[in-house]
Amino acid sequence: MDRNAFLKLLIAQISNQDPTNPMQGTEFVTQLSQFSLVEQAVNQSTQLGVLSTQMGGLSNNEAVQLVGKTVTIRGHNVAFDGTTATASNVTLASGAAHVTATVTDTAGHVVRTMDLGARQAGALSVHWDGRDDHGTTLPSGSYSVNVTATTSDNHAVIVTQDVTGVVSQVSFSNGYPEMVLDNGASAPISDLVTVGNGAPRTP
Repeated sequence: MDRNAFLKLLIAQISNQDPTNPMQGTEFVTQLSQFSLVEQAVNQSTQLGVLSTQMGGLSNNEAVQLVGKTVTIRGHNVAFDGTTATASNVTLASGAAHVTATVTDTAGHVVRTMDLGARQAGALSVHWDGRDDHGTTLPSGSYSVNVTATTSDNHAVIVTQDVTGVVSQVSFSNGYPEMVLDNGASAPISDLVTVGNGAPRTP
């Protein structure tokens, strides 16, 4: 209930009270204090809304300045231009006896499964040559690389996956800043890991 509705209700209550049993002074004071609380809440909500808008504007302005920057984001998407595929970077929380990278197309079909063998804990760069399991070069486009790892006793190892590329645009269509990279990957700005200058080096 907003303050105008509260005032209307209070006036109607006073106008239609029973003359033989009028509202007591304490009741009236109580209801006025309630009105004061409602008004304060409305004012605070308005001020918070203005503050949120201002902060959102600052955040959007900072996000736009990322265009043209080389960034690393949390994600799985990579781009294949028909010759070279974007490298995907992962971090293994601990050593793994078996590491597998699965490449899927935009329809969700698995096109390549790569056995990366045993790997130590830490950073790992995954390179895909753009071919499927039969050695056929796939069409250019966006693909997804998902890396899984297990220990020798088949326990899952935590894998953190990153994608590096140049920010080609920043979209606000979802109500928040979302970076779109030149390799087709996209992620909200909250998934930003690192920011650099210029185009990424070809591995």
